[in-house]
Amino acid sequence: MTDSRSDAACPETPSAASPRVSPRVNLAGLTWTERTTYRALEEAARNGEPCPSNIDIEMLCGYNSCSMGPVMVKRLERKGLIRVERFQRYRIVEIVATGERTARSEAMKADWPHVPKGARTSRPTDRKPYRQPRERAQPQGGSKGGGSQGGEA
Repeated sequence: MTDSRSDAACPETPSAASPRVSPRVNLAGLTWTERTTYRALEEAARNGEPCPSNIDIEMLCGYNSCSMGPVMVKRLERKGLIRVERFQRYRIVEIVATGERTARSEAMKADWPHVPKGARTSRPTDRKPYRQPRERAQPQGGSKGGGSQGGEA
């Protein structure tokens, strides 16, 4: 007896021969460097490896600037192809199309969140009491000077 469903009727169902079929993402609107970066991130997520570092992305794309690695990741994030969870020195990238995530780096020992440049801390703290407003005691006698300057004897 044959099954009434055919493979043509269910193109989204992966076959038993290919256990890990990732949906194809249309990369036609991306530049060559964006496609290269996306493929590197996708491969790392699929293989369970840590996210490629900025220098790795720059070398793949042929850039000489040390700022282009984060720029490429940010572009892909803005276009909705990836989600990025940033930490102090590392990042974990999720590929939106597949839901796969890159692994944590072996050197990543703490879960400290990323603190943007110029910010003092990522969360409120009570270790800095001088930053909290204090009540001021009102001066007695109505004079701010406190010293005696002539007149009274």
